[in-house]
Amino acid sequence: MKNEGQNLEQMGGLVRPSLVYKDSFIEAAKEFEDAGENIYMRGSKPNDDFNQLLIKIKEREEGANLPADRVPQTELWFVSGGEFIGWTKIRHKTNEKLLQEGGHIGYSIRPSKRKMGFGNKILNLALQEAEKLGMEKVLVTCDDDNEGSARIIENNGGVLENKISIEGKLKRRYWIEFK
Repeated sequence: MKNEGQNLEQMGGLVRPSLVYKDSFIEAAKEFEDAGENIYMRGSKPNDDFNQLLIKIKEREEGANLPADRVPQTELWFVSGGEFIGWTKIRHKTNEKLLQEGGHIGYSIRPSKRKMGFGNKILNLALQEAEKLGMEKVLVTCDDDNEGSARIIENNGGVLENKISIEGKLKRRYWIEFK
C-alpha cells in the first residue's frame, strides 16, 4: 500500500472489533508475534475462538469480568481498505499502575504498516473518542527509546510531564488536554 501523499481521511478509520476482520486480524497477530510483540489480552491465546475474543473485548468495555488490575476500556480497531492495521484501547479511568505506564490510551500498528502515518491517525482518532467519552485530559505513555511513538504523541498535542523508571526502563509520560 503506497501512502505517499495520501490524504489521512483516505487512510481508514476506527471500527468496532468484528468477525468481518477476523482473517486480517489473525494475519496481523502473526506479524506481532513474529516481531516479539503480543496483542492478545491476558487469558487469550492466538488459537482461542475468535468469537470469545470479541466477547472479552465487549466485557472489558462494560467493566464485566475484569481482572483486579484492569479498568474498563473501549477497544477499537483501525482498518484501511478492509485490512486490520492496528488497535487502540481507550481506558475510561486510570489506576496506580496505569498512572505510571499505559495511561488512558494505548495503541499499536502492525509491524508491516509502521512508518506510514497510521500511528498519527490512530492516536488522533482515539483522542476524538476519548473526548466523546467525556474525558478532559488523557495520559499517554511510551518507552523513552521509542522516538516514533514520542513524535506521534507530541504531534497530537502531548506535553511531556516527566520520565520515570519502571523496572530499570525509562518511560515518558505525556498529558493531552482537550480544549
